[in-house]
Amino acid sequence: MEDGDSDSGLHSTKTLSTSFNKINASSSKPTLFLREASGLVRAWSTYDAFVYATLSINLVTLGLYIFSFAVWWPNANLIPAIIISSFFMAFEVITYASLIAIMPRAGGDYVWQTRVFGGFIGFVLAVTGWVFILWHWVPIYGQILVYEVFTPILLLLGNITGSEALKSVALWFSTSDGLFASSMIVIVVVSFIISLGMRWYARIQKWLFHFALLG
Repeated sequence: MEDGDSDSGLHSTKTLSTSFNKINASSSKPTLFLREASGLVRAWSTYDAFVYATLSINLVTLGLYIFSFAVWWPNANLIPAIIISSFFMAFEVITYASLIAIMPRAGGDYVWQTRVFGGFIGFVLAVTGWVFILWHWVPIYGQILVYEVFTPILLLLGNITGSEALKSVALWFSTSDGLFASSMIVIVVVSFIISLGMRWYARIQKWLFHFALLG
């Protein structure tokens, strides 16, 4: 009995020692977030999440697009409205960056909203935001691409070079066919970037973010 107890105790000691060695080895090597059960690897840092959240509500694209409608309210105070809304949007950026850092799970909004608001409300919000609303973002970004990139640049080049063809193409992009074409361009470019994987997506968005800051 004593020999058996001794062997059992020795085995338990070796098991604990092995466990501690594994813990020490894993803690000494900085690795990406990894869920052993599913193999999910966290490919984004907190800064990547912050950049993504900032670009999602950025001034250059959505801001200028929204500001273009201010002409319909000539007596409104646009500058104070921008300052007030920017203050509140900063909390959204911080919230999403924190959620990505604290709870890095596949599913994004669906996971966070169902944890915070419950299953039913979280499901409704997630389906509305990531299924129905996304259908509208394609033509919206296609129109932004026309208003802020294709039409002004082509018109500028047309005026510089005196090319009527460039001016015609610039005006064509303002038609329904041009909007459809720009929407298809958005789909192709976005699909290609996403196909590269989340790591490359994070790299590309950081490059563009830093380039935009320099601009």
